[in-house]
Amino acid sequence: MRKKLFSALLAGCMVVAMGSSMVYAEADDTVKVGISMKTLDGAYFTALSTHITEFCEENGWEVTTLNADSDALKEAENMDTFITQNYDLIFMDPYDPEGAVAAIDKAADAGIPVICCDNSCGESAHNVTTVFSDNLQNGREVGLWVGKNSFDADETISSVLIAGQKGVYAGQERRTGVICGVIESRSGCTEDEAWEAAKTMEEELINNGSAKNEDANFEILGVGWGDWNANGGLSAAEDLIVANPNINFLFGENDAMVMGAMTAVQNAGLSDQVVLAAAADGQKEAYELIKDGTAYKATGENNPKVVAETAVDIAKEILVDGKSADDYEKYTKTPAHCINPDNVDEYYNPDALF
Repeated sequence: MRKKLFSALLAGCMVVAMGSSMVYAEADDTVKVGISMKTLDGAYFTALSTHITEFCEENGWEVTTLNADSDALKEAENMDTFITQNYDLIFMDPYDPEGAVAAIDKAADAGIPVICCDNSCGESAHNVTTVFSDNLQNGREVGLWVGKNSFDADETISSVLIAGQKGVYAGQERRTGVICGVIESRSGCTEDEAWEAAKTMEEELINNGSAKNEDANFEILGVGWGDWNANGGLSAAEDLIVANPNINFLFGENDAMVMGAMTAVQNAGLSDQVVLAAAADGQKEAYELIKDGTAYKATGENNPKVVAETAVDIAKEILVDGKSADDYEKYTKTPAHCINPDNVDEYYNPDALF
């Protein structure tokens, strides 16, 4: 893997002998870093790109961001641009996890390390690592809190799920985590047993459109796909509420979709009936809804600034310290936290980008 050397070798100058005199010409030590974003349509993605750029520029690196606009073909073209222009490292938030494998491997073959952020790529990809929040444990913490604090022990939880995009591994982890937490908090089983039950319930939900766990008295009556944004969450929730007007719990795979779904709940006059929670991301506006005592009760922390800082630290270890992809695990996870009315003040920052 190619490394950009930040040595003190003659302060980056080349010495050229010309007769009895010496001429010093400054070498080009500029590090070019690319950011391939699957989308910039959403506060999280904008903040992630902005924070990666800020941390890179603090290291004196030149940064270019290219937006795929949720288009797999454009994503591949953007990666080709970074590769053909000989960038030193690429940060990538993959839109199509499996489709991104070819582009990542092409970069690796060219000696360009790729660090994925937020969303993972296909298992076979030769990326350095994927930096994201601990989706499973974030979801579990949210499910535990909701199961313990929002429903009576003998009350049936009748829910619907707002999911992001079919086939996205991070989304699958997030929803499975919430399901695990609810089952664990209400059935009295161990965490390991809850994970097994949650995986079974998640598979049943995706395959059949609904699922139920009798031991936890917990059912998911439907799933809608919200494409990770508020408008998508609103549209998906409207359809689910029409089909399931008696729900008392709505959860989603990120804050943006759940905030959109909240509008649908309000429009249907169900705000006093339906508890809302997200497996992630810890968006500032969601914290405000939690602080204000609304039906929005919990979310998992997926702080884009923490993800960005972690990813850039790894990039620096590669570009400056000479580490390689073999020095990193496949996944690099940031700590999991459930933000709820009891602790929201510890996490809320009114000046945060996200």
